[in-house]
Amino acid sequence: MGMGQVQDSTPTGLAALSWLVGAGVDVVVGDAPRNWLAAPVAAPVRAPLSPQNLPKSPAAPPPRPAAVPQIAASAPISAADLPALLAALADFAHPLRRPGAVPQLLDGAVVSGIVVLCEQPEPEGSPAAVLRSRMLAAIGLSLENSTLAHRVPWPVSPDAAPRPNDIAAFAPFLARALELHPPRLILALGQTAAALAGDGMAVASARGKWGRVGDAPLLAISSPRFLLKQPQQKRQAWADLQAFAARVAAL
Repeated sequence: MGMGQVQDSTPTGLAALSWLVGAGVDVVVGDAPRNWLAAPVAAPVRAPLSPQNLPKSPAAPPPRPAAVPQIAASAPISAADLPALLAALADFAHPLRRPGAVPQLLDGAVVSGIVVLCEQPEPEGSPAAVLRSRMLAAIGLSLENSTLAHRVPWPVSPDAAPRPNDIAAFAPFLARALELHPPRLILALGQTAAALAGDGMAVASARGKWGRVGDAPLLAISSPRFLLKQPQQKRQAWADLQAFAARVAAL
């Protein structure tokens, strides 16, 4: 046998080699040495699939926590007077409700027509409550000659404002309270309170501006909570308080 010639005594091997050469194959390569003329190795027999050897699917993601239920805005309230309104409010199922605690919707001289509107009650003796009392006393207002009103009648948090759905849920109660005791002037402490006069008042630039709730003028000023964080704004708040005092004096 000469160099470069391959001899195979079996007709099958010669036929296969001739076919490859005729097809243009001149070099046989592979990842590992192999006898290409040997009988093919039978493929391994795989066990039939069963519940025991089924491939495991990827772990399912953990279930998402259930959404916090949202309290829809209640229907208009038709209480005949303030005690009936407060009774209906005390029975209103809402996460902010404090069993046994009187809801602070209106407090003070409700017939005065002078309403100081806040976003939520402040705990008695808290820094915000003390500053609010001092602000009102500086212009001659107290619970003896004005009304303290809240958009949410139970406190939310010392550091958080009521959510929009909380405001919407209690809005019919406040609306009915102001129907029973119509305001003549409203001092809104903070943006959430000022928003009672419309979305345009629910912005920082509305401070010191007048809006209206029905027939009552509303003045938006900085809230005590804001002033405790930004004491440099107290000078502007004092100017706003004087503007409100002038309107009270003109009644």
